[in-house]
Amino acid sequence: MRVPMTQEENRTLSMQFTRQDRIDTVLKSPRAVAAHDKQAWMAIFARYNIVEDPVGSAPHVSGVFDRRSGVRGNGPLGRFYDCFIAPMQIVFHVDRDIVCGLSVVRDLTIEIRMSPRITLRVPMHLHYELVEEDGQLKVQHLAAHWELWPMLKQQMSFGLASLTAGIGLGRRMIGQLGFGGILDFMSAVNNIGQAGKDRVAEFVAAFNQRAFARIERQLSADFAGVACPAHAPLAGIAELAAVPGQLRLGKTLAAGNYITASFTLTDGPTTRQGVIFFEFNMHEKKIQRMRFYVD
Repeated sequence: MRVPMTQEENRTLSMQFTRQDRIDTVLKSPRAVAAHDKQAWMAIFARYNIVEDPVGSAPHVSGVFDRRSGVRGNGPLGRFYDCFIAPMQIVFHVDRDIVCGLSVVRDLTIEIRMSPRITLRVPMHLHYELVEEDGQLKVQHLAAHWELWPMLKQQMSFGLASLTAGIGLGRRMIGQLGFGGILDFMSAVNNIGQAGKDRVAEFVAAFNQRAFARIERQLSADFAGVACPAHAPLAGIAELAAVPGQLRLGKTLAAGNYITASFTLTDGPTTRQGVIFFEFNMHEKKIQRMRFYVD
């Protein structure tokens, strides 16, 4: 697997490719999904790639040896497509795209038509991490932050149609992922949950009062730092003292050991919007890292 880029490499590639280049790379995904073009969708990804969908479930890792196909390739990526994309009608309703270094974060709701009678709406934050490969931008890591249990409750609310769709999905998952894959997928139900959301709400209240002692009580013993904007080097909590304005959160989601939250930062007539990624130490249930994704 590719070694993560240094800050200098990230900066160099950010200068090489424009903001629109990065947006255009990401937009290839919903276009291929809408067209049900599997080869076009898979071509968006780098040779080594990771898909976490949802975050908290077992990742689909391609480019390493795949026992099912017997080769190093995109077998896991293709099986993910066949299981979760091919049989669905999926529409992206995007509120905002944020480009931060070589990351693109999409603040959106995805509409999933599982059958003529079942359409689900899933609030989501999509995080695309891009790399250069053969002179082109490719997606190396796709992390879909959404909450599995509320989606399952939606899916189960359509009576007999829910049962029929659920059986069909279960058969596909067994065929593409195996029984172990179903368990790996369902593991996303266990996430940081309300404890994380409460911790984030207390952080926001303390930030707006510039009560740094209260902020520090929300941080884990191994706190790694805060990056604002996200592609900046991680810094200590004192970095937040230089961030003016009042912070207000919108859509807030728990997935794996992350809370992601759409935010508005208002400082007089100036308003900035984006998504904050709060990464948690799951043993302490405290914040271990923060990144502010803002253009």
